[in-house]
Amino acid sequence: MLLAYLTVLLLGLAPVSEVRGAIPVARVLFPGNLEFLLASAVALLGNLTIAPAVLYLLDRLERFVVKLGYLGRLYSRALEVARRRSDKVSKYGVPGLVVFVAIPLPATGAWTGSLVAYILGLPRGRAVVAIELGVLIAFTIVLGATVLGLEVVKAIFMLGS
Repeated sequence: MLLAYLTVLLLGLAPVSEVRGAIPVARVLFPGNLEFLLASAVALLGNLTIAPAVLYLLDRLERFVVKLGYLGRLYSRALEVARRRSDKVSKYGVPGLVVFVAIPLPATGAWTGSLVAYILGLPRGRAVVAIELGVLIAFTIVLGATVLGLEVVKAIFMLGS
């Protein structure tokens, strides 16, 4: 049982799955409704820890890399070019980041959202709020789709409740 919750937590933390993959797996591992909701909350908590941690680590990484001479200058130049070219994206700012993270598709979650926010140079506090809101929306969409999808399959194939 504990291993199943740990699996869901790790899937919620993983860059590839996040809540998009953790919730359907939670449904398989926890057939009971209450257990499933608790496991989904565990996945959500895992996913919500990503943005603050990644943004903090990217900031620390930049401070370290900038001190590395040629590599630091190369990194700074690449980041500067990326931020200049991101004008089209940055005009959407925080609302755009919320929508980007909220869309439950591959490569649009908290990990990528954190990287986008960092490259755009969004203030860390605003970026974390936007990403967390996007994660909550994605969680709601995936949870609803998982529950509704299961009910539709049951109805189509006349399976018992």
